[in-house]
Amino acid sequence: MLLLLAILGVGFTIGIRLFPVYMDYYNVKSIMDEVAHSPGIGSQNYHGVWDGISKRLDINDINGITQKNFHMKTVGNQTTLTIKYQVKRHLIANIDGLMSFDYSVHYESKNSGG
Repeated sequence: MLLLLAILGVGFTIGIRLFPVYMDYYNVKSIMDEVAHSPGIGSQNYHGVWDGISKRLDINDINGITQKNFHMKTVGNQTTLTIKYQVKRHLIANIDGLMSFDYSVHYESKNSGG
């Protein structure tokens, strides 16, 4: 019984430490979707789109995502926004976890410049 409690305790501790990381990821996805569907996004350049995302990240207190993690690619009239980043979290004792996140969203652009 004690062994079962120890295993459950470790699992609970790890879950508690990873929960905020995954909540931030779902907020990042929401921000990306919101920006991709915002009015006038089709005519924005790279810096304009990044500014919109960056402001929303700041409002939601999501740190650690920089412009280096953001990519924008336009092919024809289709634009793809991608955010790729990693988060390292201390789990227990001398064990750390490294989580990699990658999310892309597409929208129709009005110009072919990216």
